[in-house]
Amino acid sequence: MGTISVYTYDTDKNIQRHQHPHGHIIVVLENEFQFSFSGRTYRITASEVGFIPPGVPHEYSCSGKALTLNIPAEMIEPGDIALLKENCVMEITEDLAPLIDLIKREVKNSGPQDDSLRYLFYYLYDKFVSCHRTPSLRYINEHYAEDLSIAQLAAMENYNPSYFASLFRKRTGTMPGNYIKRVRIEKAKEILGTTRYRVVDVAMQVGYRNASSFTRAFRAVVGVTPNQYRRNVKRGL
Repeated sequence: MGTISVYTYDTDKNIQRHQHPHGHIIVVLENEFQFSFSGRTYRITASEVGFIPPGVPHEYSCSGKALTLNIPAEMIEPGDIALLKENCVMEITEDLAPLIDLIKREVKNSGPQDDSLRYLFYYLYDKFVSCHRTPSLRYINEHYAEDLSIAQLAAMENYNPSYFASLFRKRTGTMPGNYIKRVRIEKAKEILGTTRYRVVDVAMQVGYRNASSFTRAFRAVVGVTPNQYRRNVKRGL
């Protein structure tokens, strides 16, 4: 299992910028924590939990104190990456508050390497993902390789397609088709980086009928072709 590190920030408002292969869960202790990635800025207080996905350049600043839990990338399901990039703030509800308090006590009393903290994180991460997943989102993440239509997804939540598309965009920050594409591309990145399958085979595995449409979609999301991405992974870029 990967390790989980905990850092306590007590900084001024100078913005720091970096990138790393692990994700972050941020629990604010006092004042405010601000972070930015992919052109969006988020401000969270002690009433919210924040998430920064692995592998994305981001900026952050803290006007008080916060706990940052480093989340190894292998602990994050590939299908959750798109979801968490669009839903990176979670309100600490009445039901969730005791868990957050328990995490704070474990950090204070036992330290970041205590096994109990690890399991508390697993539960917090599960809550983070599940609170944003509607039936349609769960279906997309489980059936991304199938033919998916807005009408089909809308029916799962008993909405007409136009209202569903509008609601989906409000929930996730993007339209259903774009969300499906991002989930497929994240899975494709995993396959390209860990196997020798041909590009056309990867395309079929993630829901594209031919290599050309897959390559266009991949380049639009990642900025390079699938073959270029694979070469970059091999070179450690």
